[in-house]
Amino acid sequence: MVAVVTVALGVRPAAADKTYLREADAASAMFPAGKAAAHKQLELSKPELDALGKALGWHVDGARYPYLEVTVNELVLGWIFLLDVIGQAQPITFAVAVTREGVVHDVRVMVYRETHGDEIEDARFRKQFVGKSLKDPIVLGKDIDAITGATISSRAEAVAVRKTLVLTDLLRSQSARKP
Repeated sequence: MVAVVTVALGVRPAAADKTYLREADAASAMFPAGKAAAHKQLELSKPELDALGKALGWHVDGARYPYLEVTVNELVLGWIFLLDVIGQAQPITFAVAVTREGVVHDVRVMVYRETHGDEIEDARFRKQFVGKSLKDPIVLGKDIDAITGATISSRAEAVAVRKTLVLTDLLRSQSARKP
């Protein structure tokens, strides 16, 4: 008679996605004074795509970026870019709100898919990004303090914010060129 013994070593159950914010609720949560939000898409030309890659310091393939334009009485309050940034192994979906002046207004985790590190949704961490603009480094250890045990997720949030600021700058440039 042979006995079979199975031992599971280091097997973690699959992490369930944690949804913190739905797209339908993003505008009212991030720009409470806003009365309307239009879902739009920023499409980058080849030169704009190259400029994005240069500003971020790596090659970027994606040329289309969804965003919400938030208005009150037809005045644009700002934009909310909806971005996926890779964490340890899974994408983390962020909503980053920027004012029409190009300043971070709010940052939220929309969907968190990793097994740990979701402390990046804590207000204490997120408020470090508020008021940042393209003039700021937005780099862990410089102007952003990472969360211990969630360094990769912290870095992903910093990347989402930096990318959003560059995208907002490109969006503003496109808008200025339109009649």
